Amino acid sequence: MSKSTVQSIVIGLIVAIIWGYFADLKNGEIGWFIGRLIFIPLFVLGISHLSRKSEKLN
Repeated sequence: MSKSTVQSIVIGLIVAIIWGYFADLKNGEIGWFIGRLIFIPLFVLGISHLSRKSEKLN
């Protein structure tokens, strides 16, 4: 993994933690919080991968 990929995943994880705290943990929804911790970094990774692929095609 490149340094930019790791940075993207870490930023996605930080966003997921903050968002999940206010949206899920305050309401006692631990399952949704864990799902958010998994989904958001994977989503960011997928978007960055697609972006890099698009740049290579042009």
